[in-house]
Amino acid sequence: MNIAKLRNSPSHGARLRRTALALAIATSAGMTGQVLAQATTSTIFGTAPAAAGETVQIVGGAGFNRTVPVDSTGRYSVTVPVGTYTVNLLQNGNIVQSQANITPKVSGAQAVNFIEAGASAKNAQNLSTVTVTGNALPAIDVTSTREASVITAEQLKHLPVARSGEAIALLAPGTVQGAGMLGNGPTGQPMVSFGGSSVAENAYYINGFNTSDPLGNAGGITLPYGSISQQETLTAGYGAEYGRSAGGVISQIGKSGTNDWHFGGQALWQPAFARANYINTHYVNPRSDIPGQTAGSIYDYRNRDSRWENVYDAYVSGPLIKDKLFFFIAAESDKQQRTNVQSVEAGTVYYRKYSMPKFYGKLDWNINDSNILSLTGVRNKEQYSASIYDYNYAPNNNYSQNSVGAFNSLDQSFKNAFSIWIAKYTSYITDNLTLDAMYGKMRGTYYTVQPAYPGFDPTLAHIIQGGRANPALWPNGKPPQNNNANTNVPSPDHKSSTTNLRLDLDWKLGQHDIKFGIDNMTTIDMGDGSAMSGPGYAWDYDKAPSATVPFVGSDVSQAPFVDATGNYPNGAGGYIVSKYVFVTAAAVKVSQRAQYIEDNWQITPNLLLNLGLRNDQFTNYNPDGVPYVRLTKPQWAPRLGFSWDVFGDSTLKVYGNAGRYYLALPAGVALREASGSTYVQSYYTYSGIDANGVPQGLTPIMSHGLTQGPGVPVSNNNEYGQPLDPNTVRSTNLKAEYQDEFVLGMQQQINPSWVYGVQGTVRKLGRIVDDVADTRTQCAQLLAQNPGLTDTNCSDYALQGSVLINPGSTNQFRISDGHGGYYSYTVSPEQFGFPKASRKYYALEAYLEHPFDGKWQGKIDYVFSKSYGSTEGPVQSNIGQGGSSVSATTQWDYGQLMQYANGVQANSRKHVLKAYGTYQVTPEWTVSGILTVASGTPKSCLGYYGPGETNPGNGYGAFYHWCGGVPTPGGSTGYTPWIHPLDLSVEYRPEWADKKLGFQLQVHNVLNEQKMTQAYEHYGSTAIPNPRYGQPFATETPRYVQFGVTYDY
Repeated sequence: MNIAKLRNSPSHGARLRRTALALAIATSAGMTGQVLAQATTSTIFGTAPAAAGETVQIVGGAGFNRTVPVDSTGRYSVTVPVGTYTVNLLQNGNIVQSQANITPKVSGAQAVNFIEAGASAKNAQNLSTVTVTGNALPAIDVTSTREASVITAEQLKHLPVARSGEAIALLAPGTVQGAGMLGNGPTGQPMVSFGGSSVAENAYYINGFNTSDPLGNAGGITLPYGSISQQETLTAGYGAEYGRSAGGVISQIGKSGTNDWHFGGQALWQPAFARANYINTHYVNPRSDIPGQTAGSIYDYRNRDSRWENVYDAYVSGPLIKDKLFFFIAAESDKQQRTNVQSVEAGTVYYRKYSMPKFYGKLDWNINDSNILSLTGVRNKEQYSASIYDYNYAPNNNYSQNSVGAFNSLDQSFKNAFSIWIAKYTSYITDNLTLDAMYGKMRGTYYTVQPAYPGFDPTLAHIIQGGRANPALWPNGKPPQNNNANTNVPSPDHKSSTTNLRLDLDWKLGQHDIKFGIDNMTTIDMGDGSAMSGPGYAWDYDKAPSATVPFVGSDVSQAPFVDATGNYPNGAGGYIVSKYVFVTAAAVKVSQRAQYIEDNWQITPNLLLNLGLRNDQFTNYNPDGVPYVRLTKPQWAPRLGFSWDVFGDSTLKVYGNAGRYYLALPAGVALREASGSTYVQSYYTYSGIDANGVPQGLTPIMSHGLTQGPGVPVSNNNEYGQPLDPNTVRSTNLKAEYQDEFVLGMQQQINPSWVYGVQGTVRKLGRIVDDVADTRTQCAQLLAQNPGLTDTNCSDYALQGSVLINPGSTNQFRISDGHGGYYSYTVSPEQFGFPKASRKYYALEAYLEHPFDGKWQGKIDYVFSKSYGSTEGPVQSNIGQGGSSVSATTQWDYGQLMQYANGVQANSRKHVLKAYGTYQVTPEWTVSGILTVASGTPKSCLGYYGPGETNPGNGYGAFYHWCGGVPTPGGSTGYTPWIHPLDLSVEYRPEWADKKLGFQLQVHNVLNEQKMTQAYEHYGSTAIPNPRYGQPFATETPRYVQFGVTYDY
């Protein structure tokens, strides 16, 4: 759409030989496998002497107590919730041996073996000589056909990680932070790109419930940091139980209560005095000759910016009824204050306040040894308010003379909140049959209001692009502005609701472990939309690339069209202003249904196959409850994987997987693609600008919108508020986005202390969904394929100005015939001028890991990768289109916009090295650190079209892959600098406090590196260069220090 959318178990004491013990470990793996990776569970498996009356009992602190038989081959396997367990070997009901402190990772398997010393399992009949080997575990999980990153609460206590699920995910290989222009997720956290995919292609889970952003799939809801028991980050090769993601998965498991009482709290301070100054931003374009905007002139005086943050949290947990009913409750308060000086064009400073309280609660009821019921509650809230003051920039970059002026206004305040409740029931129907049922609901409220203040004038129109106004007419020598700081006012009644139902049945049948189930989710977006602030419109200043050619279009008889400014008084310089109106309102729904089946088949003691198949169905509804996208035919997504325990001793694994992953359209797409939105501009030349930034001496410009005449409203996408026919808002042969993925890897234990691995990944985007706005090409094909129609029919039948298509494919369209029927026509990619929609990602990863041995733990990971093609996916990072523009970006609106789009994608970092670890210096002192070294992302240069630097199509301006008349595909104009952030932590837990009391100091970005991470990429034209081109849009966060005090009982 138009630019307005803008992963320790202890290892062996010595290398295992291929003895009966090794064979027992490998064969026991046949009873586990990935099928037990249910997002919230783990597996304990192993071997024991095959003797009469022999059973294995698993006992957990949360009252978990299951006893299972040992089969005739001496094997057992139990699926357990995430937690810490004691594993007992029983004969005739009496404990013979026991192994304590078994803590398997989520979606993982941990072996606990009871083998007679010096004998094979089958000959071990004398239980009195059984030796427990549960703590001699391979560091490689041969039951998994993929690699996952799991970070535990114990690791989070030490590592200097920012307090968010996204920051934890960035420890995983193949993840990079999303572009700064894309903003933040629904709770204010930066977003993450997985394996070359966009930030809008990920899935989030809390205790198995899908918590992805319900509106644009941009991020998701996560747990309060102190409530995280484990976080699993899946970057590739996830099984058939996962769907609705072509990127990655962030799956968090919350803490639970046990039979022991625990309580504690934490206080964290990030004081402003311990934070380095932000670097200033300057204009850097040497071609700019605008006074005050030449290269070297100050753009944003950020040295004055400041920030402090205080976090307080507390928790309590324990048994309500011993062995039966347990609870865990935690609350967190996070408050921030920030001072942000705005650009010289804005001339203001914002004093911002944020409050982000969070709550987590969990109740676990062991109804009996075979039935468990868990209830989870989560609440996240973000509140914001700000006072705005004038900021006076001194001339000639004389920063010491800058000053804060008078009160200007109050910014719009908002209060966004998400409440989640989840119920999960687990029934161990038999030793071989387990049922899991989960149902949950997430409610979102989005409340924004413009508070009144002294001097508030609700009639003032907001000023857009004041710096693009004619400098000769700037009031008081400054770009026009006023104290209305917002273009739109979001609906105060906006709410969302998401429900998720899962039923999973796990059946162990010989060498097969079969799991199948359903995964249904419904999202309702209510009262969404926005209205214009002020009088119902804003003033948008601009400058045409030429005063002698039409500003929009080329033919006055074809809409949209806006004449050349030079034909009107005061238009010779190309200066133009428009009355801008953008209004949306909708209540829409998305229904997503899925069924899956998965079999983990232990073909031989050393070879495991994972065979899965998933079928997704997606239906999107418009405000009238009528489907406008119905993708309910089978969308088969095969998932295949293997794990080969090469030597049978879990010291060398070769694994691989292949799969297809489908993605639905998020609810927010309907806001403009299936609802009656209004997006129009009326164009004028002007002779003056008053003190409030309002243009004076207006002369309307001949335009063609719905009608033709001077100053008539023009919409580049035919958005005139008219109702939209659900049968014409998408191509009739529309299909869902999907991506294919192939992974091959190996892991090897070098010695008892070290493991290394290598993995190769290939991802190929098969299809995407986006919108097209090229009504002229559509009209031409409508007329060519329907004899008897004329040009006027394109308007008479309300040719859809924005239609959802599969870009790069041949699409079939419909248009009303005005009598209850439809005309049909087909448009090929060649006719639109589109390249094939492509995105290819390849990566080679190598890692070396030292599991925790009581002294230290560390991992170093290097990824060489490249993401390239004609599209990043459903977002466009280089112009900041995500959120409400997901799958409705500018890129596919016109063929000219896609010329030379093929190149390195905006989220591609060729080299990324990550290293993190923890070292216990003494029993009381622990140090840890995280180092990331990453090459830069490709810069874009977006200017006017072609060698002649024209503005074809609907007049998008500097949004084409051309600069100065030269093609500029992604990466052709260079890359941002390498970055090297280093975070360090030291912690002291004194013996005199029984190590319950802890003091911690963290230093983030120790080197205070503030490299540019994204550039401003709009070039302008040769004649009218954009002074901001090339300057940093986003940089690394300055060094800051966090002090912390923790108490855990």
